[in-house]
Amino acid sequence: MVFPRGNLILNNAPVQYVNFDNILNQAKKTREGHLMGYIEIKYPESFEYLFFKDGQTISAGIYKENKLYEHPLEEVLGKAKKAHQGVVNIYMIGEELLNIIMALIKEKPLFSDKKVGNVDLEVLFDKLESLKFCGFLALNKSNKYSFVKFNDGEPKVIYPLKKNKRKIDKKTLISLLEGEDMLVSAYKGREMKGQVNPALIELYLKFFNSLIASFIDVVGVSLVRKTLIPAYENASQNLDILKSFKIEEDLTIIYQPFLATDEEITMAFASWIDQFADAIFVVLGRKTDEIIHNSLKDYRFALKSSKFFKYSKLSRLDID
Repeated sequence: MVFPRGNLILNNAPVQYVNFDNILNQAKKTREGHLMGYIEIKYPESFEYLFFKDGQTISAGIYKENKLYEHPLEEVLGKAKKAHQGVVNIYMIGEELLNIIMALIKEKPLFSDKKVGNVDLEVLFDKLESLKFCGFLALNKSNKYSFVKFNDGEPKVIYPLKKNKRKIDKKTLISLLEGEDMLVSAYKGREMKGQVNPALIELYLKFFNSLIASFIDVVGVSLVRKTLIPAYENASQNLDILKSFKIEEDLTIIYQPFLATDEEITMAFASWIDQFADAIFVVLGRKTDEIIHNSLKDYRFALKSSKFFKYSKLSRLDID
């Protein structure tokens, strides 16, 4: 699996000697602005990718057994930190190309893997023009990708595999594709949202675990268990991502890596915490709000920044 590569930052470094924490920290400090691009990790059995935008790791993907798919970035990064075989490359690319690659991994294509030799290119491009197509074509030759970006139904820019991007028109593109042994797919190319930031999950876990401990101090483990578990079961019926979380015997919450956005995990935790607070309110009444308010003190600014209170009924409390 090979994508257009942009500027090479790190070349074929043995994975066991790469300090990924340092790389990701430095991505936020580059003089030219925060790095935008991807880390490619070549293992004997797979290619794995970490994508970053404005210095933040936003998503990850795996190419294995001829399939390219999104994967939780925590697992991709965790595997890389422990690996003893493989090489690492880092490429700096533009935002448009980054969005294209992420769409290739995350978005359902309009059509996929049509053999160029079986496609009437004039008819195809006339159709895209009539639709005012503003997506991109992915050109796959032996799992080596080039991309063509369209605006208002016209091809405008091509990202070749080993050359810089350049402008292109329909006539030039047709002549470039004719006779080529490659597959063509089409995507709308909408801007893709990144995966949830692991630090955000940790914030919600720390707050919720702190809140649970505060209620245990007041009403005991048994009553908290009788409210926490039903609240989890009710919330997870409508929010599948909560099924990645587990309540331990001591009522602390842990999780397995999963795919979601910042907004999705924020809404999920807001729902779960709200249902837990509503259930325990039946027992404690207004004292519930007092305990929650005290638990919020160490987290309120971070929770406000994450827009947690946009989705939670805890916004009723004085959180300033």
